[in-house]
Amino acid sequence: MSPLPRTRSIDSPDDPAPWADADAAPRAPLDGDTTADVVVVGAGLTGLWSAYYLLEADPSLDVVLVESGVTGQDERGLGGCSARVGLDGDALARRWGAPAAVEARAILRDAVVEVGGVTAVEQVDCGFAFGGEVLVAADDVALARLEREAAAAVRWGDETHVLDATGLRAHVQIDDALGGTWSPEAARVDPGRLARGLLDVLVAHGARVVDRTPVARVSAAAAVTAHGTVRAATVIDTRPTAPPARGGATIATAPLPAEVWAAIGLPRAELVAHSDGLRLVRTASDRLVAGRARATGRRAARVLGALLTPLGSSRTLHEALVDLLPVLTDVPVTHAWLRPLAAPGSLPSIGLVDDRVWARSGGTGPAAANVAGRTVAELVTGTPSALTSAPWVQHG
Repeated sequence: MSPLPRTRSIDSPDDPAPWADADAAPRAPLDGDTTADVVVVGAGLTGLWSAYYLLEADPSLDVVLVESGVTGQDERGLGGCSARVGLDGDALARRWGAPAAVEARAILRDAVVEVGGVTAVEQVDCGFAFGGEVLVAADDVALARLEREAAAAVRWGDETHVLDATGLRAHVQIDDALGGTWSPEAARVDPGRLARGLLDVLVAHGARVVDRTPVARVSAAAAVTAHGTVRAATVIDTRPTAPPARGGATIATAPLPAEVWAAIGLPRAELVAHSDGLRLVRTASDRLVAGRARATGRRAARVLGALLTPLGSSRTLHEALVDLLPVLTDVPVTHAWLRPLAAPGSLPSIGLVDDRVWARSGGTGPAAANVAGRTVAELVTGTPSALTSAPWVQHG
């Protein structure tokens, strides 16, 4: 399977990308053998967060990050940082028991706050906005499902509010919506700029980062590349176990004027998930980013092609967006790209074997990547916590 294509400008190659590719200038590749205290393989958000928290715990560590591509260039998500990732509390309880479910949900909620706190303290300009997340119901079946999910979420400590049609309009103006829910436990964030900002912080704290250096193999004490070998006391492997799944067709509009935003809503940059499968994000530059997820509503049959066709689906996706928000009829789409799709119920996965750590965020966005990175740092430093005893951590 070939890699997902990067953001493609439709109108002009000089039009800046809304998320990925922003300021993603490559760093030099590895130049010969070297040694370090810690080598992190993969400089995606999981690798970047792992290095950040390791250096926070011990600033004297010599940390090397080895990236096969360009750090920050492949962060192509919708722009959401949400605690509503992986499995809900009921599913977690069935899998690991009620106490673990309560702890896991708390960890995911805290991760959103943690990302916002770090970006503020480190002055990472990534458009972070704590607007929460709105789930929109297009029909009675979807509304009943959201009401059941909201009641279940509250049992596990999640703050979720059921909205009627009037309450929903305080967040987003969708004419035919019957209602929905709102949770404050989510935020808007530019994933590309988050990655590049974390990179700048790490370099300022002495980390070494090399791009365009594919790793051929790792062991408990080394990462071997075609450009040289990095030997380290601790090896952290954050590479995905499989190529990202295709199917996440995504588009971005031109920046929208204030009068159009007044007709759409999203005054606090709330994330929106519609029951018919559309996901919406208002960017810091006032574009509207729209993507497809699993569709369940009455428009699903008409727009299923948006899930199956890569960049050619941008027209279909735009039609669905205009169907939902007619005020966008004459608004041009300036960018189209594919984003990786996480498997349903995808959670972080972290393992520790001797001095080799492997960590996967689960493909569920910046919040899960932050959880994975913090967990890795605490495992490496031997800090016992709720993170190191989480059900997704495997020892030995």
